[in-house]
Amino acid sequence: MAIVATIGELVLNSVAVALLGWTTWTAFQSREQPSAEPFVALLATLTLWAMLAFGSNLPELLLPSPFSTVLDLGQFGTALLVPGIWTVYALSYTGRGTGLTWRRIVLLAGIVFPVLVVGLVIAIRPPVSVIEYVLATMLGTEILYLLVLFLYATYLLADLGGSHARVSNTQILILTAGVGAPYLVGLVGNNTSVANGAVVGLLLSGGLLTIATRRYPVMTGFPKADYIARTRVVETLQEAVVVLDWDDHILDLNEATVQLFDHSAATMIGEPIRSVIDGLEQTEFPAGATGTVSLQTAKGRRQFQFSVSAVDEAETDAEGNAVARTVLFRDVTDRQTREQRLTVLNRILRHNVRNNLDVVLAYADHVDEDEIQRGVRDSATELLELSKKAREAEEVMTSSTDPPEPVDLTDVADTVVDRFRTGNLPGDISLNGPDELLITSHRTVIQQALSELIENALTHTDADPPQVDVSVRKGTEAAAEITVADNGPGLPEREQQILASGTETQLKHGQGIGLWVVNWAVTRLGGDLQFRANDPEGSIVTIRLYDVKSEQSTTT
Repeated sequence: MAIVATIGELVLNSVAVALLGWTTWTAFQSREQPSAEPFVALLATLTLWAMLAFGSNLPELLLPSPFSTVLDLGQFGTALLVPGIWTVYALSYTGRGTGLTWRRIVLLAGIVFPVLVVGLVIAIRPPVSVIEYVLATMLGTEILYLLVLFLYATYLLADLGGSHARVSNTQILILTAGVGAPYLVGLVGNNTSVANGAVVGLLLSGGLLTIATRRYPVMTGFPKADYIARTRVVETLQEAVVVLDWDDHILDLNEATVQLFDHSAATMIGEPIRSVIDGLEQTEFPAGATGTVSLQTAKGRRQFQFSVSAVDEAETDAEGNAVARTVLFRDVTDRQTREQRLTVLNRILRHNVRNNLDVVLAYADHVDEDEIQRGVRDSATELLELSKKAREAEEVMTSSTDPPEPVDLTDVADTVVDRFRTGNLPGDISLNGPDELLITSHRTVIQQALSELIENALTHTDADPPQVDVSVRKGTEAAAEITVADNGPGLPEREQQILASGTETQLKHGQGIGLWVVNWAVTRLGGDLQFRANDPEGSIVTIRLYDVKSEQSTTT
């Protein structure tokens, strides 16, 4: 029976060594992750414990008694180290950092202190009774201290599991059981006909830690962000705030982010930021970076200014990158539109209106002549039209601040086209679209933008007759599209560059305000404005609007 028990124990011990060794090697392959070093050290120590246990269980014929004693002492040493490494891992994983402070030095020194006391007592060779008393006292103290240290580290992890969306309680339970199994089973388990409790505990430890390593993020750095960022920035700002880990996965976010991008926190946390926020494909997030990006939101496409900050007290990875970063997104759409509007209106008042007034004043002294009267009248009329457009532009921007409502784009286009067909501007205007295409938006703003495009197409052309084709359709990516195509000379490259840059100067400005009105309107609606050349000549302007509700596919 003794031979059978020894063989059975060695077999189980071999399995424990294999499981722990394989798990250590697997974890070592991901050693670049933020919490990998203490976790690999923990696995390696448990693997060494299992190997020493295997050696000490060899028959006496293979392992003389002195060597067996050395191996037993080695097991005792590794058993002392595991709670300390477990504590270092818990500090790293929960974001407290692993730097040495005087409190942590005192904390970890408590492991070594009883051993030093025992060694010192043995060195001075007191009576055997004194040695036995000191050994018993220090052993009890050591066990109690290791238990407190183990429980402290477990508390840190359990507290994290209770508050962090990506750290499950099951993960913490498996980790804790895996590390504590050799102690618990070794203490309460009696020797059986197959193996002692320590061997069974190490085998259980190998199985549990293998499961933890394969199924859970036991080495990632995202919990580092939660400890600091959650209380300092995430819930204290009204702007959208996203916390990223070392490889740009979302660790945490605030409620403003959930509302802005219309995704639940559960579906966003753990995913790469570029996969859940549309518009960040070419954007990098090193600490300290700032910039402006156009993002698709629940309100349509909006302009955001972003800034990236490293989380305070977080460690860095091997390449010097911050383990955790916060990215703040501030909506600057209204501010940019307002700045553009003020720039253009200022240019109009200072340049166009002023020049036309100069003409009026020059002709005012010669109103007796018919030709001059026409000049005065034409210039005054142009001035009035320009002022009217400036006023309409302001009205468009004001009306877009009202709550959105269901808008039938087909009906809007039909209304605008009918007005031009019966107006004074000559031209052939066609309309193609579904019977109904509903979105939630602002009817007045859409109507003004479409009117400006049609008027621009009919006015700035030498074609006889001018041809304008208006189409309304559901586009890709749940977007509605309004397209205006003409046979005119096309939009000058200069005008396209000015609209693309979003600014004007005294030396570089557009010829009118119409396209700016369209640009502002589409921006405020959260849409996109695109220009391209028509074939064989002319322009095609497309307005893309989001939040399509329904469509019937017939054409009129």
